[in-house]
Amino acid sequence: MAPGPLDQDALRHAVGPPTGPWASLDVVARTGSTNADLLARASGPDAAPDRTVLVAEHQDAGRGRRDRVWSDRAGEGLTFSILLRPREVAVERWGWAPLLAGLALVEAVDRVTGGEVPAALKWPNDLLLGTDAAKGAGILAEVGGGRDDDRTLVVGIGLNVGTAVADLPAGATSLAAEGFGHLDREAVLVAVLRALADLDARWRGAHGDVVAAGIVEDYRARCATLGREVTVTLPGGRVLDGRAVDVDRDGRLAVREPGGDTTVVSAGDVVHVRPAAR
Repeated sequence: MAPGPLDQDALRHAVGPPTGPWASLDVVARTGSTNADLLARASGPDAAPDRTVLVAEHQDAGRGRRDRVWSDRAGEGLTFSILLRPREVAVERWGWAPLLAGLALVEAVDRVTGGEVPAALKWPNDLLLGTDAAKGAGILAEVGGGRDDDRTLVVGIGLNVGTAVADLPAGATSLAAEGFGHLDREAVLVAVLRALADLDARWRGAHGDVVAAGIVEDYRARCATLGREVTVTLPGGRVLDGRAVDVDRDGRLAVREPGGDTTVVSAGDVVHVRPAAR
């Protein structure tokens, strides 16, 4: 049986006003990009409020990091974006937003599967699922607005829920492929949104200080990159090899090179070279 459409009213009842943490939630059948839609709605007389959620059953022009294409099959996954106006956090600390989203995905997978599907993060925010640690979700964060007092954060998430093994691209997985094809997409989305709302509240409550909020320790505990030998392709094409040893308070990855020097990187494509030493 084909999966049914998401129930907008049920989702609003679960996480929307007046008692839920999200101010607005809409589900659309199709759009180009939920990120682009929310960025367009970030300003003007009818600007979307803080903590707005937009969910699409299918999007035609989804993007991942570095403008990679993110494709989905209608009714099988979750494709959604959230708009945040974290005035309590200085703009220079907003780089943690996609890491918070990744951490929320890990927590939500643990919750809906009872911990039976191994879930972890590849720095900075790729969700890894299963014993083979294949990619189960992608995240893209973008900043909208010009002035600091008018800037907004839009974080887009694409999570593979019901996609069968035969329909997955190489290196990808889904909750169904990991043995949880019975999961209701609405329950998964609610779990993600609740986890993210909790992390967002902690982050704002500490004015973006992830150390004081305990978030950096939570992230390190969930980051499968730490302790691994990695190859990092940096912007510009430089390749860095070494052992990932830390994620700092700014969300940067520290890599200790074979000669002993440590390089801290804020952006790059990471490949896990071999299993972590035990």
